Amino acid sequence: MRLVYIQGGSRELRKTRPYMVGTDVRHIQQALKWFGLYCGKVDGVFGPETEHAVRKFQRLMKIKPTGIADGIFFDVLQKMIKKGAGEWVTLKRDFCHTGHSPVFLGSSLEVSKLAKVKGLVALTAKKNSVFVAEENSIGAFDLGNKKFKWRKKISPSSMSLAQEAVLVSASSLVALDAYSGEAKFEFARDDFESPAVANENGVYASSRSGVLYALNWSGEIMWRYRTGADYITPMTLALDFLYFGSLSVVYCLDDKGALFWKARLPGFIKGPVSVFEKKAFAVNDEGSIFCLDARTGKMLWNKNFGEKIHALCFLEKSAIVVASSGKVMSIDTEEGNVKWEEDLNVSPAALPLSCADAIFIPTDAGLVMLKPGGERVKTYFEGRSISHVIQARLGLLVAADGCLWDFSPLERL
Repeated sequence: MRLVYIQGGSRELRKTRPYMVGTDVRHIQQALKWFGLYCGKVDGVFGPETEHAVRKFQRLMKIKPTGIADGIFFDVLQKMIKKGAGEWVTLKRDFCHTGHSPVFLGSSLEVSKLAKVKGLVALTAKKNSVFVAEENSIGAFDLGNKKFKWRKKISPSSMSLAQEAVLVSASSLVALDAYSGEAKFEFARDDFESPAVANENGVYASSRSGVLYALNWSGEIMWRYRTGADYITPMTLALDFLYFGSLSVVYCLDDKGALFWKARLPGFIKGPVSVFEKKAFAVNDEGSIFCLDARTGKMLWNKNFGEKIHALCFLEKSAIVVASSGKVMSIDTEEGNVKWEEDLNVSPAALPLSCADAIFIPTDAGLVMLKPGGERVKTYFEGRSISHVIQARLGLLVAADGCLWDFSPLERL
């Protein structure tokens, strides 16, 4: 059927006789399908299945479940899409490394097994697909059909997603087509281990020899930056700048490879620099967090916690700090003051994440769910070690016991 073009949000969509038809209907059908809410044909016809999917989305987003795609519905849908709901493209969700997703999950998630995994290295997700990096392969798993669309033999160290490509660090840097798994390019002139970042201009990756490479989408070198050290943290891409740590220095480069600023800090910089609300956050090996102005490198505040910090994620105006001991703290990002703390009495096992209404901490004894205020809600998979957790579609994907599990709020709608 040839559809009449109608701009999304320009009219209210509801089930009528005859059914409403147009490209605006097709747009919301496609978006709701990506979120796992719509199972029908993406045909641009607003029938009962589309109405039911709209109602489910409204319930999840805590707006009145009318089944009518009105102004409020379109505003919330566009907000979710713009903020990347259901997308997890690198270690800590986005190339800013915030570890935060805007979705609402509620306090009760249905758990189901998706697939067995062996030697899991990394998980990423986009739309209806989750990309699974195992010790000897990478594959694209369709969350709708619950089966792999493709698998490729490779031994990855890390993985990220950008521009419809899967970027794999496997000694060489390889870009695979996200839909087919076919190689788009391979760059083998250095040794790569950390996940790359990318935008429409190119791919940026740090090598084990301490060199930052900028490649175009044909795999050709645009520029290089050398720090003089053999260690570079995973890259961060935010505010049109590149951020990374090398030994005790945080660097900020522009997209042409020119140094914009650098800041020398005490100790040894661990993990990727996080950029949140125009602030850059770095963690060192001595239990300190440093908050810098992301545009100037000026120190805004720093705080030592007296114990090693496992990881950060962010929620509203707070940094959620997970210590290696299992203590979880919420820190005000403006001044570094502690808002609340909760001792889990168990060691963290993987990177934490935050959603609009919850914080999830993977531990050696289960997946702990906290409210944004720090109150413990429940522990999923109690007694089991959680190796990975990411946000995908409108739920979570969790790796435990050699399997990949779907934690979904959709079954109760």
